[in-house]
This record gives sequence, structure tokens and C-alpha cells, in this order.
Amino acid sequence: MTSDISNTGLQLTPIRYRDWLISMKVIDKQLWLRWQHPKETFPRYSYPVTERGLTDTIRYARFLIDLVIALEEAEAKQS
Repeated sequence: MTSDISNTGLQLTPIRYRDWLISMKVIDKQLWLRWQHPKETFPRYSYPVTERGLTDTIRYARFLIDLVIALEEAEAKQS
């Protein structure tokens, strides 16, 4: 499903990164990037898109996703 962000021309089309779903949502006229763990049914994590821009915010989300994956792998090795 795709919807437009009012007056920007951007599309709210989710993208996948390492099986995680990354989406955007406008909350109180502020654009937020949200990401969802592959085993969950809703995006638990989010971060506002600031003056640094959407590209930088996506890089930050990917960094956090990579960190969570590394932590999950480390925990699995200890089990």
C-alpha cells in the first residue's frame, strides 16, 4: 500500500533491509521513520526525520538494525 505525504510528493512505501521492514509515518505533521523486527507484527522502533534529512535517518535506522542483529547473534551463541 502506498500513500502520499501531504504537500511533499514523497511516498510512504515501506522498504526492506535485512528482512526488517522500514516505513515512514507522519505524526503531528512530523515525518517519522519506523522499523519492524521480522518476527513482530508492528514497528516497535521509530525516529523522527530531522533537518539532517531522510537519507541520514535511514542510515541511522540501518545502523541500529545491524546492531540488533549482532546482539541477537551474540545472544544465540551464548545459549
